Amino acid sequence: MSDRTLETGTFKRGPGGRPTREEAERRHRGLIEAAFRLFAEKGWEGTSIDEISRRAGVAKGFIYARYPDKAALFIAAVEWVMEDAMGTLQMSEPLPAPVEEGLYTFGKRMLDLVLRPEALAFFRLFIAEAPKFPQLGEHFVTRNKLLGLVAGVLSQFSELAPVMPDEARSRAEHFVILVVGIPRTLALLVGREPPEQEARRLRAAVRLFLDGCRAHSPDRT
Repeated sequence: MSDRTLETGTFKRGPGGRPTREEAERRHRGLIEAAFRLFAEKGWEGTSIDEISRRAGVAKGFIYARYPDKAALFIAAVEWVMEDAMGTLQMSEPLPAPVEEGLYTFGKRMLDLVLRPEALAFFRLFIAEAPKFPQLGEHFVTRNKLLGLVAGVLSQFSELAPVMPDEARSRAEHFVILVVGIPRTLALLVGREPPEQEARRLRAAVRLFLDGCRAHSPDRT
């Protein structure tokens, strides 16, 4: 099957014969989704541009017009998953006002997101392939937008107002580790915990986090 054949049929084109902007965006999103799923299923070595082209239903020329090689497409696929997760959390409903209930609710939303099968597949893929892409690992550590989002959520509660310039990010890091660390490890190794056990673990993590914040508060006598 030729590359040209892959673009016929349902490819919507404008008056000049070129694909419409909406169609190009739709195809690009389909490309990124297909690439991520194949990388997650088969790993870096087991995935080819030819297979991504077939799975996405786009020509290889469509791919190479946007990404110079497979490495660039892999990085784009990983970043897309991260951005998609961010959007899901940002679109959620407002949190309850009491700080413990608010953080419990937010923590549950985080768990429901990071413990999805596709999110666990992403984490496995990221850990397995990160050594090949040092810039991707550095980006994840130093410019992780999730930590900014978590810091913003924490700042909504007056009890958690940061008192040092770097404290907001530090608190966000600790909150994510306490809430996500053990549940994700268990989900990767043996499967997700029963809902009631997961809820108890989350409640304990939130209380431990709040106890730590209060212990270091300048208002503590």
